[in-house]
Amino acid sequence: MKLTNEWLLAGAICALPLLSGAAPADAPAPASAPAPETRNAPQPALPEKPAAETPASDREYQQKIVVEGEKVRQEIAPSLGAPSYTIGPEQIQSTPGGENAPIQQVLLRAPGVVQDTFGQVHVRGEHANVTYRVNGVLLPQPVNVFGQELDTRLIQSVTLIDGTLPAQFGFHTAGIIDVQTKSGATLNHNELSVYGGSYDTVQPSLQLGGTVGKLDYFVVGSYNHNGLGIENTTGSHRAIHDYTDQERLFAYLGYNIDETSRLSVFVNGYYGDFQIPDEKGLPKAFNLAGHPTADSARTDENQNEQEYYTVVAYQKTVDKLSYQISGFTRYGQINFRPDFVNDLIFQGVAGGVYNNFLTNGVQLDASYIINDQHTLRTGLIADYTTEKLNTGSAVFMADASGMQTSDTPIFVTDHSGNRALEAGVYVQDEWRLTPALTLNYGLRYDRFDANFDEEGQLSPRANLVWKIDELTTAHAGYSRYFVPPPVQSLTANSVRKFDNTTNAPASSGTLPPRVERSNYYDVGLSRQVTKSLQLTVDGFYKQAHNLDDLGQFGNAIILSPFNYREGTVYGAEFSGIYKEGGFSAFANFGWVKTLAHDIDTQQFNIDPAELAFIKAHNIKLDHESEYTISAGAAYTWRDDRVYIDMLYGSGLRAGFANTEQEPQHYPVNVGYEHRFHPEFLHGNAVRLRFDVVNIFDQSYQLRQGGGLGVNANQFGQRRSFYAGLTYEF
Repeated sequence: MKLTNEWLLAGAICALPLLSGAAPADAPAPASAPAPETRNAPQPALPEKPAAETPASDREYQQKIVVEGEKVRQEIAPSLGAPSYTIGPEQIQSTPGGENAPIQQVLLRAPGVVQDTFGQVHVRGEHANVTYRVNGVLLPQPVNVFGQELDTRLIQSVTLIDGTLPAQFGFHTAGIIDVQTKSGATLNHNELSVYGGSYDTVQPSLQLGGTVGKLDYFVVGSYNHNGLGIENTTGSHRAIHDYTDQERLFAYLGYNIDETSRLSVFVNGYYGDFQIPDEKGLPKAFNLAGHPTADSARTDENQNEQEYYTVVAYQKTVDKLSYQISGFTRYGQINFRPDFVNDLIFQGVAGGVYNNFLTNGVQLDASYIINDQHTLRTGLIADYTTEKLNTGSAVFMADASGMQTSDTPIFVTDHSGNRALEAGVYVQDEWRLTPALTLNYGLRYDRFDANFDEEGQLSPRANLVWKIDELTTAHAGYSRYFVPPPVQSLTANSVRKFDNTTNAPASSGTLPPRVERSNYYDVGLSRQVTKSLQLTVDGFYKQAHNLDDLGQFGNAIILSPFNYREGTVYGAEFSGIYKEGGFSAFANFGWVKTLAHDIDTQQFNIDPAELAFIKAHNIKLDHESEYTISAGAAYTWRDDRVYIDMLYGSGLRAGFANTEQEPQHYPVNVGYEHRFHPEFLHGNAVRLRFDVVNIFDQSYQLRQGGGLGVNANQFGQRRSFYAGLTYEF
């Protein structure tokens, strides 16, 4: 791990008097409404390694604290009425790569999640707009990066919550990615692992965890080297100039002060280097003095990414009151290094980009049980972000039509930045009208005050949950949403610096991005058909003003925000889960339609012809994949697990104003895992796993392009073979 000054800065800033914890065993529990709309992915189980030897009294205390702590977190921030899908540790192990897989690959096994390039996923037809929470604490929005948000190795379970969210969830509301880290008995477990295979992949990792009296800890460090850091620009088995080296460290400490309170700290550091993949045979677009020829396959663009965050949290229960208060800080940066010669020849601009941000914030959530019918919840969150964007670009002079007028480049530098305060407060009541009927209603007020925009909104939320019978539950809800844009905006002065050059803006509009405001409706039904089979169906409709979107416009792979004046997103999801003995299976089907028109901010990124067409027509959003399917099955016996799964996408949008569509794709993956118990290891175990990704070797295009770097074609991963060995001690 390359520990930079920014890493040390992030840790120092987080020295806040903040807190998080657990409830007493005798804390009163309300008669909370049933929530069968929560779907738990099937969990085939392999025999687990016995917990490390700990005194019986300590083990009992630790187990009680952890179980009660999780119950308190659910009491403070339940997902009443909002559809949720939980993926546990065994389902993660039945994903290609298991704990070595990026968290985005795990999320693709949930309903309504769509695969995109650069490690992006979309939930219910939206671009980004998701919130990550770790143990109930929000993680601030990062600068968009290739690297995964969290290391899968630290996850005990991950839940996707979407639809009409209760009032405690604000800002980025397409989905809440709620991560529960390993804790309690699961911490008494150490692992040394190495995983690798195709594309020169090597992934060593080390996990250390345990409990010492009232203290529990978990540390995981990993390294990832491979030759497919970003999507391949061709449909072949080998990418050109696509190596990556990534290092990650995560550490968690929890101290059980007593049976009613808990203090937690976790820190995360990530450092990644990426080569930007090349494409062969591109024609010269511009002339550079002294370089009569050039080879696009020998371009050397690179990008470095760093992400660091720290969280301190305190959790407490006093009689009928439970609360959690936390403080967090996050620093991130992207540094794009161009290929001076080839970028000028093939694109007319060679621009170095340095983009960073720093966020500090606090969060408070509380729950009070008034009586058997009412539970009151309230809370607040506030964070302050500063963002800097420094660019240095070599460009050619050009005439009004964009034609090059000189083969000697000039240099344009720009230093800009933004700042923003996001804040929200909420109050809501969980009202148990009858034993079978619960109404969760509330109000939320949000503010977004940035140097480029100032807005606020009062948002009502309401969800009704009806337990029709012992096996069937229905829900219906409405939410008013307020979604701030990323803290990224270019001024007219920054854009005008490139007038009369080969990097001149496509259009003249430079209005800053705005807050998206929307009305969201959701209805659903869940049925436990048999003891082994659960089925769920859900429908949703969203109507938005200033619909937020992100686009890839520069030479660096950094997403830039813009808005559509109006937008509509609607669709339906179906989910089925089956578990019988050692056999388990899941299947998810998603259908989504998107409509949007009239881009009204940051128009300089869009070609005038497209702007005119979008102003006059409803178009589909470029991240729409109308139909998606994820499905899989696993079987376990004794010390063995075998699995198969597949992902289907009907294709993202492409072409002029998104009027075209990428081809459908349906890669199938298989894997096998066996646990050995050699006598010479004295009770410790060794796990051996094999994974085959895209076993039928389908070649499929995710995004089309014809240029270099961000403008190149992007293809899905071809057939790949991987193996891993894990020593448990």
